[in-house]
Parts: sequence; C-alpha cells; structure tokens
Amino acid sequence: MSKTLYIGFDDTDSIKGSCTTYLATNIINEIHDQITFLDFPNLIRLNPNIPYKTRGNGAVAIRIEGLQADLEHCKEVTIRHVEKFSIIDDENTNPGIAFVSDEIPSSIKQLSQRALWDVITIKEAEQFEQLNNVQLVKYKNGRGIIGALGAIGNPLEGDFTYEHLSYRQPENFGTQRKIDIESVYQADKATPQTINNIDYEYKAIMITPRGADPVFTGIRGETIEAVSKMWSLVKPLEPISKTMIFRTNQHTNHHFVKSFEISELQPHLSIITKGEVSKKPHYIEGSHLIFSIKDLTGQIDCAAYEPTKRYRKELANLLPGDQITVFGGVRPASDKHPMTVNLEQLLVESLIKEFSFENPFCDKCNSRLKSAGKNKGYKCFKCSAVFRDKKPIKKEVQRNIKKQKYLPPIIAHRHLTKPISRIEEDNTGKQLNTKDTNKKLKELMI
Repeated sequence: MSKTLYIGFDDTDSIKGSCTTYLATNIINEIHDQITFLDFPNLIRLNPNIPYKTRGNGAVAIRIEGLQADLEHCKEVTIRHVEKFSIIDDENTNPGIAFVSDEIPSSIKQLSQRALWDVITIKEAEQFEQLNNVQLVKYKNGRGIIGALGAIGNPLEGDFTYEHLSYRQPENFGTQRKIDIESVYQADKATPQTINNIDYEYKAIMITPRGADPVFTGIRGETIEAVSKMWSLVKPLEPISKTMIFRTNQHTNHHFVKSFEISELQPHLSIITKGEVSKKPHYIEGSHLIFSIKDLTGQIDCAAYEPTKRYRKELANLLPGDQITVFGGVRPASDKHPMTVNLEQLLVESLIKEFSFENPFCDKCNSRLKSAGKNKGYKCFKCSAVFRDKKPIKKEVQRNIKKQKYLPPIIAHRHLTKPISRIEEDNTGKQLNTKDTNKKLKELMI
C-alpha cells in the first residue's frame, strides 16, 4: 500500500559553495525510478531578513508517494546526500532534515507561514519532533530544521512561479560562468512569460549567479513551458551536468503578509508599515538615502541603499506630510544608526502639495520687484516704485513623484520581490497533475 512522505532540508550551503537545490537534484536523480512524485520539488524562500541565511534563505521540499520500504530508502538517500554535499566545516552551516509522513499537521503549516516573515527559533522547530509522524535530523546546532519544516508546510497555493536550474560540472565550480550573452537576449525576447532574465536598464544578465555554487543558470517564469523554452534557446559555453525545475514562491511577495504599527517593529522581521513622512530624505556617507516615517505609535528611519541605484533618486522626492506604505526588512540598531527599515518596495498613498514663492510685479512698469529689505516691502529697481503691502506670489509646484508603487531596478530585486509586471498582470502558475509531474520530472533526468 502506497504512503506519502514529505522531505525537507535546509542550511546545507555556504558562501564557499554548494547549493540546497543541487543537493535536491542529486537526490531526485537517485530516487526517481523508485517512487511517484506528487509535485515538482519545491523551492521555498523564507524570510530574507534572517541574519543566519547564506544567500536567498531558500529551503527545499520533495513530496513523494510509494511503498514504505521505498520511502525508507529515500530517507537514507537524503541523509547520505546531505552529509556528502553540505559544507559542514563552515561554522555558519547547520544542516537540518525533516521527514513528515502522511498528512502535514496544521501546526507545521502555521509555522511555515510565519517563517516567511518572522524569526523562528530552533527550539520552536524541535518541538515538532514530539509528533508521531515527524522525524528530524540535525547536524551541529541543527538550525536547518526550521527551513526544512517551513518548506514542507508551504503547499504553494495561489500565486507561484517555476525556476529552471542548470548545474555546472564540478571542475568548473568557482570559475567564471561562460555563456553566449547574445543568446540570453534573444531567448528573453522569445519568452515573455519568463521573469527578470535581464536588467536592460543596467545591462546586467540576471540568470547567471556570481558565487562559487554549482548553479550555472536560474531561469524563472510563469509556466514550465516558458522556463524550458528559454533554456533551450540559451547557449552555454561550458558543459552542463544536470538540470531541474522547481516550483517556487519566488517573485510573489509572499514575505509581505503582515502589517505592523511602528511601535511593534522588531529586528529581522519582513514588514508592511503605513506612515507619514516625518523627516525629509537625505543622503549619508556611502550614498545611502535616509528618511523617517511616523504613525500614532512612533517614528522610524527608512533606508534605500546605494545598490538600489535610481530607486534612491525617485524616493528623494518625498516630502514631510506624504502618506506612504513601506515594505522591507527591519535592521537592528547599531552604534551609528537606530533601528531602520531596509526598503524593498514603497507605495505612495497620497502627496502633499508643494508650493514655490516668487516676488510680485510692479504695478507701474510690470517689472519683477526685489526685496527692499527686511520688513520694508518690495522695490522696483527699474522705476523706483516702492510697495509696502504686496505679498509674494504662491505657485503650486509639480511633484516629481506619483501615487504608485516604487521598486528598485531588477538588478537590486530579492528572490521574493514581485516585479511590477507581475503586480500589474497578477499572473499565477498552473500546477500539473501527479501523472504529468512524474512525466516532466523524469524527462529532466540526465
């Protein structure tokens, strides 16, 4: 009799190398002919403001069905691969695995939703081991069990996307990726349902990462067909070892689900906060833009950092009194700066009117008057007329900012950032049934 098993793992990589999705791909390649896949492997990006993350705070869940003996073998394969591919000697790498049998408890689903924006402790995650259908495997402090449970508990209902990942040959890890740049431009134009392949504004290719990890390209899109087509059009200039497609919450804004008053803000949360601009934007050392917002409960600084490029210039047009909603992560206070919201997105709700004041005109010769001195009115330096009671001319100035949502350029987007194109079109992916999932996944095996 077939049974269901959910496998989750996280915190296996390091800035020195490795990748949780690469580990998942190797596991899938070994077990694919023994079980049935209930879904594509899920890549779940959790709260991106967690200080312990390596890069994008991504965890993986694999959802399978099979005979109990085969599922037990899949557990053994998972443990063996985690131990083989994790960068255990990195002091910041603390792998964790979660196995959940049969139905996923509602408590794990609740933790998974919190993990998108909140800070979850290892102790909280360890409590789930008391459940009869949950098995946790920890290495070192085992922090990875948080992401492992978070990935399992997120069924990716509603909005989701796909990512096609290709991987390098091991001998090329850590070297510069070689790809035909022109083919990326052509592929991007031919696949309108793919997402953020290129930042045309800054002429940056976004599908190739920069680090020492095994990933060669990551192509994101609305459908399996879209990401697969783009990969078929891209021309690698080095050999590829493996490919895999993940269903994911990338580019969905799933970390922005909870609104806070300013007095409720705590370090490392992903937050939505409404307020009134209370201090005019100004630049500080490093070309970072800082301004403050307030509500009835308090005041906090907001920052758009130099890597967000022209985003800073746009937000520099805010004025005290403007009503805005900010989306970002809370940075803890330091010796030099108070607790600050690191801005990812900003919605202008309403704008105050801005006015300029000009000297009035002479009633006799229509020349522009000049000040005659403090509290002495105006004087015409053409005809010498003096006017004690004239007032300056008040004119409304056109604001260089609009009531709309502002995002940084693509080059500064985070994995979870929902681009303007997806916000406007509200695209959602379409999940395959189990039969098609197995067929598509097995077509990817190399």
